[in-house]
Amino acid sequence: MKKKLSFVLAFLMAASIMAGCKKTEENTDGLPDLTTPAVSLTQMSTTASEETTTTTETTTEETTTEETEESETETTTGSETTSATTATAASATAAAKEWNETEISETLYIKTSCYSRTKAIVGSDSVKKYSVGTRIEVVAATDTGYYKLADGTFIHSDYVTDEAPSATTTKKPTTTKVTEDDGLIIEDPDTTTKKPSSGTASIDGKHPKSFKDRYPYQQLSSKEKELYQVIVEAAYEFNDMVSMPQGLDSDQIYRVYSMVYDNEPQLFWLSRSMPTALGGSLLMDYSHTKSECESYQAVIDKNRKEIMKSVNGYSSTISKLKVIYDWIVLNNTCDVTAGGDGSTIINGIGGYGVIQCQGYAKSFLYLCDYAGIECMTVPGINGTSDERPSHAWNIVYCDNGYYIIDSTWGDPITSYGNKNYLRYTFFLTNDELTTGTHLNKATMTRNNGTVVKIYDPPACTKTSCYYFKAYNKEYSDFKTAKQAILDDIAKAVKEKRNVVEIRVTSHDLWEQLFTTDIAVEFQKYAKEQSSSVSKINRQRAITEGSLVVQYDIVYN
Repeated sequence: MKKKLSFVLAFLMAASIMAGCKKTEENTDGLPDLTTPAVSLTQMSTTASEETTTTTETTTEETTTEETEESETETTTGSETTSATTATAASATAAAKEWNETEISETLYIKTSCYSRTKAIVGSDSVKKYSVGTRIEVVAATDTGYYKLADGTFIHSDYVTDEAPSATTTKKPTTTKVTEDDGLIIEDPDTTTKKPSSGTASIDGKHPKSFKDRYPYQQLSSKEKELYQVIVEAAYEFNDMVSMPQGLDSDQIYRVYSMVYDNEPQLFWLSRSMPTALGGSLLMDYSHTKSECESYQAVIDKNRKEIMKSVNGYSSTISKLKVIYDWIVLNNTCDVTAGGDGSTIINGIGGYGVIQCQGYAKSFLYLCDYAGIECMTVPGINGTSDERPSHAWNIVYCDNGYYIIDSTWGDPITSYGNKNYLRYTFFLTNDELTTGTHLNKATMTRNNGTVVKIYDPPACTKTSCYYFKAYNKEYSDFKTAKQAILDDIAKAVKEKRNVVEIRVTSHDLWEQLFTTDIAVEFQKYAKEQSSSVSKINRQRAITEGSLVVQYDIVYN
């Protein structure tokens, strides 16, 4: 029966596309996928920078008209027949030309809590809420993906099934608990959710950060917010098709999906490719099955709990962020060609392989969510001439304002084969110190050349939390700064550490500490500490703007 109903819907929708959806396809430009921008969201190689010495915000939630109407309708019981239903049927009849119907007579069941609608189109008025397991009588199928009920209202096919619920999984409105978590409907796990087998974790949407509290989400229009929620809910359910709000153009759809993909790291199975628009629906695509994701989640949960033990051992936000930063850098390897899971927390926290900048940024965001620290992912370009996004980083709120954190650039490709390579040039920095490196913030260029502003990141103007200030590694005179470098060289060699870095307060002082004579002196001193030292390298290209003096120690 399910195949028969699916065939009817597919036939009607295909006929609709052939007959009258040309305009929709043209408006969406085929909705080109995000693969090209996502693949190019990679770390800028710092190989070119090597030079050897031997030659914010409002958080007020906006409530849409439809959300208000749905809230008021929740008091309607399943047995009520009101004048509103009669009016609904009349409205549907009057609007019949907006879709085509094929008469059928079937009994179906609600598989996801939802509302019936006055019309068989996305964004029409809600009528009555249906709970999981509710039996419904279907009298027609439409070419917009909806089923028509006996009372003349409509429910989208994504929310129904022809499989009757068993006695242990039937959701009874009067006895089964339904909770709201992060804006999503979460079914009572004791009665409706199949528990994963040993070694797996449940994918159920119980993430500690509500998407409605995300900084980027606050800048969306009410319709865009609705689409954001639709995509998030669909992802948790692994739904293949979801209804879209009406009135959104292809750039808005692109904007919202890009925002969800970058800023909901827990949805690591979302495809990098933009969903295809089909009439009033989006055809969703996922990179892994639900069972695969549960296995991945189990490993992610295990590592996350261990990380949070260390994070929670500190009281200051700076220290918590440093624990997260250090773990991500030291437990991952940067590869600018890493695609697929390399841009997700599967590799970044699950430890399944190398990652690129999106993987770093999403992993950082995910752990900040659990640490209760406000964080967001920012796509942009990395100081090159590229117009398309070529990098991704994070902005966090720390103590007195917003700061930039780029964990990818804390773990550069040029690490001399040492997995413990770690630097802090871009740990809690600000806009002024990154004017030449982190550009075109949160702006995406589509395949058709259209530039889409995803959101406006908060200004990062503070300095007190910057690593070199917070850890007393900033100097204003040559003698003291030079001695600080010598002291750190001795300590680094003893610890087999690569990076020696301080910050100075003037460009002249920065230049002085990079002269060849001084660099040779530093190299000689490093070799005196241990015969294992091969040479030292000056790192200048990406440190000048921030006035960080960085020397790398290379070992035999």
